Amino acid sequence: MALHTHQTTLSELEKLPPELREYTRLQLQRIDALEGRPFVPDDMLATLVRLLACSEFGGKIFLREVNWIVAQGELLSRPPDLANLQAFATQLATSTASLDAVQSDIRRYRNRYFLHVLWREFAATATLNETLHSISDLAEELLKAAVEYAQHALQERFGVVSDEHGEVVSLVVLGMGKLGGRELNFSSDIDLIFLHPGGNDSDGRKSLSAHEYFTRVSRMVVALLEQPTADGFAFRVDTRLRPFGDSGPPVTSFSALESYLVQHGRSWERYAYIKARAVGPVPPAAVATDLYDNMIKPFVYRRYLDYGVFESLREMHALIAAEVQRLDLADNVKLGPGGIREIEFVVQSLQLVRGGSRPDLQSRELQTVLPKLVGRRGVSAADVDVLLAAYKFLRRVENFLQACRDQQTHELPVDAIDRARLAVAMQCADWPTLRAQMDLHRDHVASQFEKIAFREQSEDSDSDSKGLLRGLWKNSSLPEDWSTALQENGFDHVEEIVATIVAFKNTAAHADVAARQRLQQFVPNLLLLLQDSDRPLLALKRTLAVAEKVLRRSAYIALLNENAAAMAKLVGLCSRSAYVARQIARYPVLLDELLDPEIYVERISRKGMQAELAERVAAPGSLDSEAQMEILAKFQRAIQFRIALADFDATLPIMRVSDCLTELAETVLEHALYIAWRDLTEKYGKPGDAGFTIIAYGKLGGLELSYGSDLDLVFLHDSGASGQLTDGPKPLDHLMFFTRLVRRLVHFLTTRTASGSLYEIDTRLRPDGKSGLLVSSVAAFQSYQETNAWTWEHQALLRARPVAGSSSIAEKFLQIRHTTLTAGLHQETLRNDVTSMRSRMRKNLDKSDAERFDLKQGKGGIGDIEFLVQYLVLANAANHPSVIQYSDNIRQLDALAETGCIDQATASQLQASYRDYRHRAHHLSLDDRATLVAQSEFVQQRKGVCDAWNSFLAAG
Repeated sequence: MALHTHQTTLSELEKLPPELREYTRLQLQRIDALEGRPFVPDDMLATLVRLLACSEFGGKIFLREVNWIVAQGELLSRPPDLANLQAFATQLATSTASLDAVQSDIRRYRNRYFLHVLWREFAATATLNETLHSISDLAEELLKAAVEYAQHALQERFGVVSDEHGEVVSLVVLGMGKLGGRELNFSSDIDLIFLHPGGNDSDGRKSLSAHEYFTRVSRMVVALLEQPTADGFAFRVDTRLRPFGDSGPPVTSFSALESYLVQHGRSWERYAYIKARAVGPVPPAAVATDLYDNMIKPFVYRRYLDYGVFESLREMHALIAAEVQRLDLADNVKLGPGGIREIEFVVQSLQLVRGGSRPDLQSRELQTVLPKLVGRRGVSAADVDVLLAAYKFLRRVENFLQACRDQQTHELPVDAIDRARLAVAMQCADWPTLRAQMDLHRDHVASQFEKIAFREQSEDSDSDSKGLLRGLWKNSSLPEDWSTALQENGFDHVEEIVATIVAFKNTAAHADVAARQRLQQFVPNLLLLLQDSDRPLLALKRTLAVAEKVLRRSAYIALLNENAAAMAKLVGLCSRSAYVARQIARYPVLLDELLDPEIYVERISRKGMQAELAERVAAPGSLDSEAQMEILAKFQRAIQFRIALADFDATLPIMRVSDCLTELAETVLEHALYIAWRDLTEKYGKPGDAGFTIIAYGKLGGLELSYGSDLDLVFLHDSGASGQLTDGPKPLDHLMFFTRLVRRLVHFLTTRTASGSLYEIDTRLRPDGKSGLLVSSVAAFQSYQETNAWTWEHQALLRARPVAGSSSIAEKFLQIRHTTLTAGLHQETLRNDVTSMRSRMRKNLDKSDAERFDLKQGKGGIGDIEFLVQYLVLANAANHPSVIQYSDNIRQLDALAETGCIDQATASQLQASYRDYRHRAHHLSLDDRATLVAQSEFVQQRKGVCDAWNSFLAAG
C-alpha cells in the first residue's frame, strides 16, 4: 500500500492543521514515487508524517536517505551512538582522500545524523539535553577530525611544528558560545577561536613559521566544515570572537591571547569566555592548564565579588535593545524581550559575580549552573524553576524554527503554514495556544531579568539632592561650593565633612576610570545617608576609609551602588563600630554579608557553622592544607562578621553573642586540628592508640569569648612511656610527634594568610608556664595539679574545659579537674590568695578616676564579679561538687544559688550586673573605645557588687 493512502498516514494527516495536510500528502507521494523504495513499517508512519509536515529540511534528507533511515530500525529508538560517531571521525582524521571527498563524507554523515536527531524529536522520545548534546558531540567530533586531517595534509610538504623541547604541537581550538556549553541547536554556527601554543618553524621541505603553519590549518578546517558543496555544509564557522575580531589574525598564539585579555579584554568578552572550552584534538594537560587556569579563568572570574558585572550587563542589554528596536526584532526568541539571551545574561552575570570564590559556579552549561544559583543572594528556587522552564521551552522553539529549513533563524514565523508547523512541532493545539504559552514564558523571563539587572536603579525621592551632589562631586573640588550645598541641604558638621570629602576626592583622582565613575553614584548616596546618622562625621570618615581601600577593586563600590540596603547598613555599622569598619576595609569580601544578613541568624549556631564549613571545604580544589586553611580563615571571618551584625541588630543577646563566638572558635579548632593531624600522620604515621586533646582556658573556656580575643589553650596527650614511635615510613617519638602537632596547629591558627590570621594563641597557662613543655601527658598534668599548682591556677582551672580532640582524654581531664577543685585546694589561704591577687590587678590595671569608671577593673566591676564567683565556687566545691560542673560565671552563679551557697537574689543581681557590664564593654570595644564610662553610670550595679564582695570577702 502506498504511504499516502495508508490508513495510518491518513489518520495522522487528519490530525494536522488544514494548512499542512496537502503539503504533507505531496511529500508522501514523492516518497512513494521513489524507485526501489523500501517498506516503511507502520510504527514509523506517525513520526514520518510529523517530520514531513514540520521540516522541509527533514523531508528533503528523508527522500535522499530513505533506505538508510528505514534500515536503522530499532536504532532510532536510541540516541545517536557516540562510539559510531567517534569511529567515523577517526576514519576521517586519518583519511588520505581529497579535500572534496572528505567534505562530501562529512556532509552526508552530518545530514544523516541530523535526521536521526530530528526523528527522535518528532517521535517525542528525545529530551532537550539529548538533542543539544547530540548536535554538540557531532560538531566537536567533526571539528577534531577536520583539524587532524588538515594537519596530516600539510605535513608531507611543510612537516610539523615542535616546541622548544622537541615535542610536536597542534592547533588548539576554543569552542565558544553554544559549542563551548554543549548547547548547540539545529543550524547553529559554531563559534571558534583558533590558537597555537607557539613553537619553532615547521620542519618540512618548505618551512613555515608556526603562525603561518597553523593559519593554513585553520583555513582548511573552515573549508572542510563550512564551504558549501553539492551536499550542503556541515557547520557554519564564526571566528569573530577571536582577539580584535575581524581585524585580528585568524590564529592567535597563547602569549598574544594572554596579552589581549589582560590589556584589551572587554566586559562582554568575559561573558563570552565563560563558555570557552578546548574542543577538537585534546591538548596536553599542561597546555590545557596553561590556557584555562592561567589565562581564561583569571580573565573571567575575579577573586573578589564582582558587582561591576551588572553595569556592563545593563550596557550590553541597552545595545541589544536598541538593535532589537532598529531591526524590529520583538518576535526574536533569542534577542527579543524575555528571550533566550536574557536568560543567559541572568545566569552568566551571577556566575561572574560569585564564580571567583565558588568554583561550582564555573560551569559552561546553563542548565547545570542555574540550580546552583539558588539562594537569597542569587535567585529563589521558584525563580530557577521559572527560568529553566522558559529556557527549555524557548530552546525547543528555536530548534524547530531552525530545523524547518536548516537555516539559522530566531524569528517567529508570520506565514500561516510555518506557524502551523511550529505549533505541531511544539505539540500545541494551534498557533494562538503556542503564542500564549510563549508570551507567558517571555514575560516571566523579562521580569526576572529586570529584577536582576536593574535592581534598585529607579530614581527616588532624593533625586534632586542626589543630582546636586553628583554634580558637585563630578565638577568641583572647591570647599566653598561644597559648604554652600551641604548647608542648604541641612547637614551638620559641614566644615569637617567638606574637608573629609575634598581630601578623599583628591585621593580618588588617582583611581582608574571605572572607580571614578562608580564614585559618582557612591558619594552622593553616602552623603544623603549621613543625614539620618547620629554620628555623621564618624560614619563618613570610616565609610570613606573602606572606599579608599577598595578603589583598586571598585567592583565593591559597585556592590554598594547596586544594593541600597547594604549601603545603608555599612554606613550605620561604620558610625557605631571601628572594629567592623576596620574588618571591612581589610577584608572587603565581607561586604557580601551585608546583602541580607538576617538570613544568616539561623546559621549562627554550632550546627549551622559546621554545615557551612563542610560545604566550603567540599568545594573543588580545596584538598591541600594551605587551601583548607585559607577556606577556614574566610569562613571564620565571615561568621564572626555575621555575629557582629546580629549583635548590632540586637538579634543576639550578649551572652548568646559570646556563645556564638565560642562555638565558632571551637569549630575552627576542630577543623584545624583535623588538618594538622592528617598532615602529620600522612608523613610520620599514627602514634598507636595515643590521643590528643585541646583544653580551653580563660574566655574560651568560660564561654565568654569576644571579638579579637586570644585563645588560652593547653594541650594534652595520653601516650605512655617515652621511646614509643609512630607507625609511618618516617617514625617519630610520640612526644616529638605531639610537639610537632601543636606547633603545626598553632602555625595554622596564627599565620597570616590572604584572609588574615585566625586567632592569637596563648599557651602560658600550661603546667610550669613558659618553662614547661608545649604539650603535656595526662599523667604529668595530673601530677602538677596535685603538687605544684597555685591558687590562681586553680581559679584558671575552674574556667577550663575540653574543646577538641580525644573524648577519652577529655573525660580524664574532667576527672582531674573535679578532683583538684574539690579536694586539692589550699583552703586555708584561699580567701587571702584571691583578695591579694585581685588587689594587685586593680592596682596595676584599674583606669578609673574621679570622672570615669573602669568597667573591667574598677571597684564593683566585671573583675570583682569574676573573682567573687571563683572564690565562692572554690570555697564550696568540696561540700557541693555541682558548683564546678560548668565553667562560665552565669551558670556557676546558678549552681551556687541552687546549693544554698548564696541566696537567689544575690545571684540574680550579680548575673544582671555582669550582663549589663559586658554588654556595654563589648560595644565600647567594638568601637575601639576604652571600657570606661561616666562615674554616674551603673551606680546601683556597682553598689550591689561591692555589697556582695564585702559580705563574703570583706572590703578589698
